[in-house]
Amino acid sequence: MANRRLLFKAMFAGVVGLIPLRSASAQQIERNKVRLEDQLISGLRAATPGQKDYLRQIVALVNAGTLPRQMVNLLYTWAIKRNPKVPFPYFQFALRVLAKRRGITVP
Repeated sequence: MANRRLLFKAMFAGVVGLIPLRSASAQQIERNKVRLEDQLISGLRAATPGQKDYLRQIVALVNAGTLPRQMVNLLYTWAIKRNPKVPFPYFQFALRVLAKRRGITVP
């Protein structure tokens, strides 16, 4: 009988909205959204002002719709896996190669 009461209370709380319907991980991801510029600069360990300016230009191309964000995210992940200590040169090289294949001009 106690289990039925507990089940009823849990169902009622879910319907009323006391228990969030989304999972905790989905809420955490929503709170932890990072700007693309911050993600690239910190994740790729851009050290020099030139590297940071290059990444800002890439973000501008993504925001303009010229460069697909999915491709940038894919190359970001690949570069970090390729060399976690110095991923920027790998990202830059791969981005130039793939952008050229797609006919996109990248600085």
